[in-house]
Amino acid sequence: MPDANDVGKLLELLRALEIPDAKPRVLRTMLRGRHTLPRPIVELVGVSGHSRLVGELYSWLSESGGRRATPRAKVDLRSPDLPRTALTPDFSAVSPHDEEELAGHCLPIIQQLVAGFATDDTAMGAIKFPRYRTADWLTRQRVTSDESEAPDELRRRLPKLLRSGSPASRSDTAEGIAGDTISRVVFGVLALWPVLRLWLWVSGRIPGMSKVTRWFLHQRYLAPELSGSFLGFASRLTASHRVDENEEQVAKLLIHAFLEDLRDAYRRRIWRPSSWRRTAYPVALLGGLSEGGDGARILTWINEIRNETGHFDPLVVVAFREEGPHREVGELSHVGELRALRTLESIADAPTSQPPDPLQTWVREIENRRTHRQTDAWFLPLRALLPADTPPHIGDPRFRGLALPPAPPMAARSWFVGLCVLIPIALAAAAALVYFPPLRGAPCSQWPWTGGVAVSLRDGECVGYSDNPRQIFADDPELTAMQREVFRLNAAAALARESNPNRPLVSLVYFAGLSYADTNVRYPHAQVEELAGLAVQQRRALLASDESEPLLRVVIANGGTDMRAASWVVEHQLRPLVADDPSVLGVVGIDRSTDETRRAITRLGELGVPAVATTLSADGLDQASPLYFQAAPSNSVQARLIADYAQGARAADGTPRYDKVAIYHPEAEDDLYVTTLVTDLQTELTDRGIAHESASWREQQQLYRFPAPCETAGFDRGTLLFFAGRNDDFPTFAKAVSRGCLSGDGPAILGNDAVTRLITDPRATAALPANLTVRYVSKAAPVMLGGADCVEGIGKLGDQPVPFEHEQLCVELARLIEDLRGYPELDDYRPTWAGDRTGLAFDVSGLFLQAVRSSRGVLADLPPNRTAIAVQLRESDYRGVTGTLGFSTRRVADGSTIAILVTTAVGGGGPQRCLLMYPRVPGEDGCPPGTKSTLEGWREPGR
Repeated sequence: MPDANDVGKLLELLRALEIPDAKPRVLRTMLRGRHTLPRPIVELVGVSGHSRLVGELYSWLSESGGRRATPRAKVDLRSPDLPRTALTPDFSAVSPHDEEELAGHCLPIIQQLVAGFATDDTAMGAIKFPRYRTADWLTRQRVTSDESEAPDELRRRLPKLLRSGSPASRSDTAEGIAGDTISRVVFGVLALWPVLRLWLWVSGRIPGMSKVTRWFLHQRYLAPELSGSFLGFASRLTASHRVDENEEQVAKLLIHAFLEDLRDAYRRRIWRPSSWRRTAYPVALLGGLSEGGDGARILTWINEIRNETGHFDPLVVVAFREEGPHREVGELSHVGELRALRTLESIADAPTSQPPDPLQTWVREIENRRTHRQTDAWFLPLRALLPADTPPHIGDPRFRGLALPPAPPMAARSWFVGLCVLIPIALAAAAALVYFPPLRGAPCSQWPWTGGVAVSLRDGECVGYSDNPRQIFADDPELTAMQREVFRLNAAAALARESNPNRPLVSLVYFAGLSYADTNVRYPHAQVEELAGLAVQQRRALLASDESEPLLRVVIANGGTDMRAASWVVEHQLRPLVADDPSVLGVVGIDRSTDETRRAITRLGELGVPAVATTLSADGLDQASPLYFQAAPSNSVQARLIADYAQGARAADGTPRYDKVAIYHPEAEDDLYVTTLVTDLQTELTDRGIAHESASWREQQQLYRFPAPCETAGFDRGTLLFFAGRNDDFPTFAKAVSRGCLSGDGPAILGNDAVTRLITDPRATAALPANLTVRYVSKAAPVMLGGADCVEGIGKLGDQPVPFEHEQLCVELARLIEDLRGYPELDDYRPTWAGDRTGLAFDVSGLFLQAVRSSRGVLADLPPNRTAIAVQLRESDYRGVTGTLGFSTRRVADGSTIAILVTTAVGGGGPQRCLLMYPRVPGEDGCPPGTKSTLEGWREPGR
C-alpha cells in the first residue's frame, strides 16, 4: 500500500541534492572534468507545522552519530528571537557609550547558517568562513574618522580580526625564566609577526597570505575598483560610512562572501585531500518561508548572485512555506525514482516520464534559464503532502541509510593520505641513506656540502681524498697522527694566507695506498715517512714571512691496497678536485709501479696535472704521460748498480766476493716494478758475463720450498742472493734462506729498494733474525746514512758537512716528532727514521715550491698554474737532500742518488753503511767519507 504522504520522496530528494556523487572517485572526476550544477532552491509548499518537520529532518541528517554526517543548519524564519535584516544601522538606538563594534548582524539568517555549518561534527572538517566573517566584521564597525582617515582607524582595529583569543602579553613566568634582556629580545622578535602578517594580509599581494583581501578587490559588488585599496573598500562597509551605499549591493556582497567560502571549501584540488572528503553538500533547512519576508529576500539574492556570477556553489536550500509562491508549482510525488541516481546531473539523460518529473525538467532547463537571468531560475517549488504533526516515518528503517553520505574516495581517506605522505618520506629517507652514507653513520662518507673531502667505499676500502681531519685514512696510530698533523698545518697555511693574501697557496695531492685489504701485509710506515717529508716543507713555509715564499697545502689521497683503485680515484674524485681548485698544482707520491698506477698516471696527464713520483722506478712509466716526472732513478740504473756491485765487490784478501747472482722474484705479470727490474738485471748480468740464475714463487708459502743455502751441501758462498720482490715477502724470504745458518755465517743477501720499507721500521724488522746482515738498495742514501742522527735534529753525513737543505730537514724533523708525541697513543714516540722516502718527499715538494717561485718571476702577479709549473720542472734543476733532481733531458732523474747500503744485526736496528753509491767519480765507490762499510771492499770492474 502506498504511503499516505511524501516523506519518503522528500528524503530521497534531499539525498539526491546533498550528494554530489554516490560513488566518489578522485581520478575519474579529474579525468572527466564533469560540470557540476548548483542545487536548486527547493520550496516545499503547503507544509504546516514546519518547525517540527525541520527539527526532524535536521536530526535525520545527523543520525549517523556524527561520523560522515551531512553539514546542516536550520533556521526558523518565524521565530521571535530571529533579528530582522538590518543593512542600514539605526544609530538612534545605539548609546554613545557603546563599544566601537555593533552587536547585531546585517543578515541574521546568513549568520545562523554560518554558525551551523561551522560546527564540525561531520568528520569532513569544519567549514571556515574567512570572507564572510571579514565582511560581517567590517559591517559592524563604527568609525569616528572622516572618509579620508577611516582606513587608518580601521587598520588599527584589524589585528582584532586576525588574531584568535586575547592579545598576547609578556607573562611574569617568561620574564622570570628568560631574564629581562633575553625576554625583551624574544618578545620583540615575536611582536614582529603580527605586524608582518597584517601587512601581508592587507596588501593583497601574496596569494597565500592575502587571498581574502584579494577576493574583496576582485569580486563584482560595490565596485571595489573605485576604492583603490582594500582598506579604502573596507571603510565603505563600516556602519558609519555604509549609509551612502546601495543596501542590495551590501547584502549581495555578504551573501556572495558566504557562498564563496562554501565554494572554496568544496573546490576539488588534487593536492588538498580534505576537499575530497566532503561527500555531502551543506543543507540549509528554512522553516516558515513567506512571500516578501527576510527569508524570501535572501533566497532571491542567492538566485541573482548565481545568475550574475555564473559560479558554482554547493549550498542546498530546502525552504518550507504554507502558501505557494507566484510561480508554477510542481508535485513532489511526480519526482521520479532517485535511490539509484548517482549524480543529480545524470537525471537529464533519463527517459522523460509522465507526468513530467519537475526535478528532471529543472535540470534540463537550468542552463537556458540562468543564461536569461530569470528571476526564478534557481527555484524549484514543489507541493508536498506532509503530515502536520511530527512526521512519523522519518525514523523508518527504510530511510535510515539514506542519511549517511558516501564514504570518501580511498585517495582522500586519512590513512591513504598518511601513506601517500609517509611512503615518499620513507622512500626519500631510504634513498638518502643510500646516497648520503653519513645519515647511516658510515665511516667512509661525506656530506655533499662538506669541503675538502671526497671518499667512497670500494671493495671494502675507503678511497678518495681529504685535506682536513673530518676524514682520516687507515687506523694505524702513527699514520693517523701524521695525517692529523698534516691537516693541522693545512689549517695554519690557510690562516697565514688570510693574513697575507699576496703569498701564493700551493696545493699538492699526496697519492698513495693508505689502506690494506689484508692486514697481514699492511705496512703504513712508508706513507708515514713520505708524509713527514711533506710536513717538514709545510712547517718551513709557515716559518717564512716574505711574500715570495709560497705556502703549502697537502691533500691526502688513498688509492687502496696496492693502488688497485688508483685510476678510479683519479677519474671520479681527483678530476673534479683539479677542475674546481686551481691551487692544486700537482700530484706527488704515487705508490706501486703497476698497470693500474700507469693508467692513473696517464689519466692525470690527460687532465693536465703534473705528477712527480717519489719512489717509482719501473722502466717506461715516463711514456705514460708527458707530465709525469720521476724523482728516483729507473730500474735500469738500479740493475747497473747491482751489476757493478756484484762485479766489483772484494773480500778482505782482495779477491772477488761474488761469482754468481741468484735472483729471487715473485711471478707477478702486472707488477711493472718487479718485471722490469728482473729483466734489466738479467740483461745487465748477461752482457757482463756474470753467472746468474732465477727462482720465482706465486704464493709466499712457496718461499720455504727453496733449498736453504746453509742446509745445502757444497753451498757456494760466492753466490749473491738478490731479492727482487715486494717488502711484505722479504721477512719470509730472509728466514727461508737463513735456515740452519750459524750466527754471522749466513748467505750474502741483497734486497732491492722495496726492502727500505722495513729497514727503518723496528716493528717490521723485529720478525727478522737479530744477527742477520742485509744489503739493500737505497734511493735516498744521504738521508738513510744520516737518519739516526737526523731524527735528533742533527744534520750529519759521515765526516763531511751536509748542505743547508739537509740540515733544515733534520731540525724540523726533530720538532715534528716532538709535536707528534702530543697525539693519542704516541706520547713515547721514538721513530728510527729519517728514511729514503722522507728525503724524496721533502725534495719533491721542494721541487714544486721552487717551480712556483720561478714561475712568479715570469708571470708577475698572476697565480701559478699547472702549465707554468710543468715548464719550470723541465727547465730548472733542484738540489735537494737526495741529490740533484734534473729533468731537462729526461723526465726521470737518473742522476739522483742511489746506493747499496748494508746493515748488520738488522733486527736490532744496526747502523747503515755504504758499499756503493751513484753518482760516483770513476775509480771511486761514491760513498761519502765516514760512511764506508768495513764489511767488504769494492773495486771498479775492469781494474
